[in-house]
Amino acid sequence: MRRHTVVRSAVAVIAALGIGAGFVPLTAGTAGAAGLPAALVIPAEQNRNPNATRLTGAGATGYLWGVAGEGYNWTSYADGSTRPVPVPPAVRGDAHVAGTDVVTFVGGVRPVQRDMRTGEEWTLPIPSGQRYGGVFGRTIVTIETVDGQEALHRLTREGDQVVDDLVQGLPAGATRLQVRGHGDAGGLFVEARVGSGTVVYRLDAAGLHPTALLSGVVTGGGEQMVQQSAGSDVLRVWNMADLSAPAHELTLPGLSRREVDVLGVVGRDVLFTRPSTTGSADASIADDTVLAVPVTGGSERVVLDRAASLVAFEPDGTMLLGRVPEDESALPAVYAIGAGADGALSTPSRVAEVADIATVVEGMSIAQGRLHTIDRVPFGTARLRRTDVSLSGGPTAGPRSDRGLFNDYAGCDWDWCEDALSTGDGRLAYQGINGKGLSVLDEGAVLPARKINDDSTYQQPNDTMQASGRYSVVRIPGPASDDYSPRLRVIDLDTGRAVYTGPAQDQYMPAFTINGATLWVEGATAGVVDALDVRTGKALRRVDVGDCNIKDLRANGSDLYWVCDNGAAGVYGTVTKKSVRLPAHRNAMLGDGYVGWEQGGVLSITDVRGTTGTRTVGKPANVEPGEGWTLDRFGGPLVYADKDGNTHVVPSGVPTTGLSVLDKDVSASVNARSTSWSPRWWLSKPAGSWQLTLRSKATGATARTFTGGEARGLLSATWDGKDTAGRLVANGAYTWTLSAKSADGQGAALSTSGSVNVTGGTAVGRDFVGNDGFGDLLAFTSAGVADFRGGTGNGTGTVSSKVSGSGWTGANGVTAAVPFDDVSGDRCNDVLVRVKSGELRAYKPSCGGALKSTTAYTKVGSGWNVYDALTSPGDLTGDGRADVIARETSTGYLYLYESKGAGVFKGRVKIGTGWKGYLLVGAGDLNGDGKGDLLARDTAGVLWRYAGTGAGALATRVKAGGGWQVYNSLVGVGDTSGDGKADLLARDTAGVLWSYRGDGKGLFSTRVKVGGGWQMYSRLS
Repeated sequence: MRRHTVVRSAVAVIAALGIGAGFVPLTAGTAGAAGLPAALVIPAEQNRNPNATRLTGAGATGYLWGVAGEGYNWTSYADGSTRPVPVPPAVRGDAHVAGTDVVTFVGGVRPVQRDMRTGEEWTLPIPSGQRYGGVFGRTIVTIETVDGQEALHRLTREGDQVVDDLVQGLPAGATRLQVRGHGDAGGLFVEARVGSGTVVYRLDAAGLHPTALLSGVVTGGGEQMVQQSAGSDVLRVWNMADLSAPAHELTLPGLSRREVDVLGVVGRDVLFTRPSTTGSADASIADDTVLAVPVTGGSERVVLDRAASLVAFEPDGTMLLGRVPEDESALPAVYAIGAGADGALSTPSRVAEVADIATVVEGMSIAQGRLHTIDRVPFGTARLRRTDVSLSGGPTAGPRSDRGLFNDYAGCDWDWCEDALSTGDGRLAYQGINGKGLSVLDEGAVLPARKINDDSTYQQPNDTMQASGRYSVVRIPGPASDDYSPRLRVIDLDTGRAVYTGPAQDQYMPAFTINGATLWVEGATAGVVDALDVRTGKALRRVDVGDCNIKDLRANGSDLYWVCDNGAAGVYGTVTKKSVRLPAHRNAMLGDGYVGWEQGGVLSITDVRGTTGTRTVGKPANVEPGEGWTLDRFGGPLVYADKDGNTHVVPSGVPTTGLSVLDKDVSASVNARSTSWSPRWWLSKPAGSWQLTLRSKATGATARTFTGGEARGLLSATWDGKDTAGRLVANGAYTWTLSAKSADGQGAALSTSGSVNVTGGTAVGRDFVGNDGFGDLLAFTSAGVADFRGGTGNGTGTVSSKVSGSGWTGANGVTAAVPFDDVSGDRCNDVLVRVKSGELRAYKPSCGGALKSTTAYTKVGSGWNVYDALTSPGDLTGDGRADVIARETSTGYLYLYESKGAGVFKGRVKIGTGWKGYLLVGAGDLNGDGKGDLLARDTAGVLWRYAGTGAGALATRVKAGGGWQVYNSLVGVGDTSGDGKADLLARDTAGVLWSYRGDGKGLFSTRVKVGGGWQMYSRLS
C-alpha cells in the first residue's frame, strides 16, 4: 500500500559515478526458471453487484440498470443475457431509457443516444440557451429561459439533422418548468408555475395537454398512473386516456410518514412496499416487502418479499424490480410483475439473475506472510481484507478475513488509505486525511484504527512515511521560527510519542529508511548513508554506497537499495561492501536477497546475491508499488494483482538469510509483586518454532521454559515470576536464552540471550538489601546501630553497601540476632531479635529497609535468655521453612525450634547434648542437598560441619578445617559471591573481615580479605 519513489528509466551509468569497480555482475535469468516454487493464485473475491437493483429504465427488448459514474448494463428480456453499456467518453451524466430501446446519455450540452438493438449511436446537441429537462422515447425535452419567459423544446434527430421543435401552448408568464417523474415511450409530465398556481401538463409528440393532476409525485405504469401529494395519505389513480379527473382515490396509511414507498399501478392494483421485518444479510439490496391494494380500495396482500423499491416499467406496464434470494448463496435477480387481460396480477417471474462481480485491488501490503489488500467492489465500498500466506513449502492461502470499511470513518480518505504500511508485527500504520495524525490498526483489531497522535506531517505521494516493527518514521514541518524546515521524526507506535526528531533540513529532504531499530539517513556527503539508533539518534555506523545524490533508499538486513538522482540504482551489501547493479527499471522494492521491480508494465525479480539472476514474473493491473504490487521484505514473496482481480503470490526463489532480531523490548528487571516480565523480539522473518528458557544465574537451575510455534514478526512471552510448579522463584538474577527456527527452514537458527533481575519473588536466604539474590551481613555497633551490609555478588563473596537503623540500646539492647526468612508474608526476609529482657521478637523491616528498634514486630516468646546461642541453619525439617537452633547455657543441650510460619514455632525438641564450648554458625545449605547445615568451631579451633538430614536432626560431623581459633566471629551469610553457593564470613582479632567462598560440597575456598576496621561492630550476625 506504500507508494515508493517512482524511479523512471534507471540506466547503467555506474562507471560515470566512479563506483563501477564495486559492482558484482548479475547472471542471466529467465522467466519461469526450473526448480522455483510455483506461484499461488488467489482468485478475485466475488461480491454482490451494488447496482443489481438500480433499474434505470425499460425498453422494448431489454432494460437498463446501473448508475452514473459506476457503469451501466443492458439485460435482454428474451434470454436474460447482460452486456455492459459503455458510456460515451464525452458524457459523464445519467443514462435514461423511456419506453424504447434507445438509451439517452446526458451530461453537458451534447447528449448521446444509442439504439441497443442496432448499435447505432448519434449525438443530439442541446442548442445554446437550453438545458436538459427529460426524455420520452427518442425525444429529448429541454427548457429555455429568455427574458424571464420559459419555453419547452422537443429535440429529435431525423437523418443527420437535429430537429428543434418549440412546444406551443404554454401560457404567457409560465415559470419554474420541470419534468415530473420519468417519461415513457409516448410522453412525460411537465409542471409549470402559472400565476399563483401550479399546472401539470402531459407532453407528447402531438403537443402539450393540460391535465387535472395536482402538483406531486407521479409514478407511471402502463394505462394508469398514480399520484401522491406531500403530507397526505391519499393516492389518486389516473387513466392515461383521460387525465381530466382521477379515476379513483384511496387512502394508504403510513404514506405521509414515509413508512411506505409507492411503486406504481399494475393492472387494477397499486403496488407499494413496506420495510421487511426479517432483515436481509445483503446490504446492497433493499429488503422490502411488495404489497398490492386494488385501485378501488380493499385489503392489502403480499406480492413479493425481499425486494427493492427502485422499479422500471416495460412499455406494456409490466413492473420490473430487484429481489434478494432467500438462499443467501444464490444470486439476486430482477423480477417482472405484470397483469392479465382482466387486470389481475400475474405471479412474479424471474427475468434475469445479476451475477457477482470481482473486487478490484486498490492497495496491498504483505509482511511476515500477512497479506493485506484494500478491495473495492467496482464503484462501491472499499474494505480492508487480510489473507495469511503459508510460511513453508509451496505457498497456500488461508481464508480471507474482513478488517473493516476503509473510508473517512477509518480516519483517512480512500486514496491515502492505500498507503497503509505493514509494520511486520501484525500492525498497519497510516496517516490521516491531509497528513493529520497517525493511526495504527493493531493485530486482530478491525477498523477504525487506534489513533495515536494528531501531529501534522507532510502528506505527499512519495516517501512521507515508513514503518518497521514498533516504529514509524514521518516527515514533519518544523516550527515557524525555523521557517517550517522539514525534519524526520520517529514515532513509537505503542504510545504515539516521538522518540527521536532529526535536525532541520532544507526543502530537499534526504532519503531515509527504517529497518527495525535502525534508521538509515542520507548524509551530508553524496553517497554516504548513516545508520542511527531510532530511539536516540546515536550514530551506529556509516557506509558509502558511491559518489551520487541518493533519491531513494530501502534497507533489509545488511542490504541497502539505493537510487541516484541520475537514475542509477543498485543494492549495496554493508557486509560485503559491494553493490549489485540493477537493470533499468521504474519502480522497485527490496526483499530478502532480491529486488522486485517494474518496467514497461512487467514485474521482474533480481537476485542480488548472484545465484539466480533476473526473471520476469507477471503483469500487474496497476504498476504502482503498494497499489498493484508489493513484496514481503521479511523473507517472503512478491505479490501482484492482475487485470481480473486475481492475486498472484510469487516466491522469490532466492535463499533467505538466517533468522535474526531486528529490535527488542526486553526489560532487565521485573518486580514479580506488581507485574510480569513481558519481553518482545521483532524478527527478521517468521519463526516456525521457538523456546525461551530462564535459569537461575546463581545455581544454573531452570526456573521456567516457554515454547511456541509460528511467530510472524513478533515473538513475545509473559513470565509471572513463577516456576513450572506455580511457585514464586527466588529473587536474584536469571539468564534467559531464546532459540528459534525459521519457518522456511533456511539460514541459521536464532540464538540470543540476556539476563533479568527478579525482585518481588521469594527472598533468598539472608538477602535484605536490594532483593538482589545475594546474602547480606547484619552487624550491630555498640552505639545501637544495626547495619545491613549488602553482598556484592562479584564472585569474591565480599560485602559493601549498608542500610542502617538505630535505637538498639537500653531496653532494646540486643543480646542475640538471627537473620531469618519471611515472617510477614511480604516476600522479604525478617529478623529474630532477643532483647535484654530475654524476649524474642520477630522484626519485619520493609523490603530493602533498615532494621530499627521501632520497626514493627511480633512477640515470639519470653524466657529466651536461657540460651547462650541462637542461630538459623535454614530448613532442617524439609517443610521449606527456616528453623531455629538454640543451645541451653546451663546444660549445653541443643534444641530445635521448628517453624510453623508467620513467626510461630512448635515446642522445642532436643537434638543433641555436649555442645558447650562450640561457636555455632547457622550456615545454610553448604553441600547442595537443599537442607540447612550447621557449622561448629570447637575450643581447639577445628571447624566441623553438621549436615541437616531434613528430618529435624543433624548428621555425623565432618571436619571442615583447622586453625579457626584466630577468628572471634563466624557468620554464615548465604551466597554473597553470586555463584549460588553458601559462603562464610570470618572476623579475626585484629578486626579484619575475611570471605570464604563455599564450594557447594561442604568446604570453602581460600579466604579473600574484605577489609579492616570491622572491630567497630560488637556483634556480627
